[in-house]
Amino acid sequence: MPVAIRNNTEHDHEAEVRERFQEPSWNNPVVRILGARGEDLVPRLHRRQDWSRAAVSRVMVEALAAREQAPPAWLVALRDEELPAREGLGRALFGMP
Repeated sequence: MPVAIRNNTEHDHEAEVRERFQEPSWNNPVVRILGARGEDLVPRLHRRQDWSRAAVSRVMVEALAAREQAPPAWLVALRDEELPAREGLGRALFGMP
């Protein structure tokens, strides 16, 4: 489940959540993938890492693997599509009216 927590406000509830995850206020955004009990399934993505589709889809697949769950085919395709081009492979885009 996606969760958004504003980190630039001092509202009590959001401050409690930031404290629970040890995130400072006015921090750059982070991406966390949590289990049902709120535990991190994989290390969080933070400001020194990228938040690209490649990075986020990669950690989503890793989180499912940590739970011994097979990722859906569309997620694997997204991850693989976003990986840097492998040696000898290229990418082509074709437009259609």
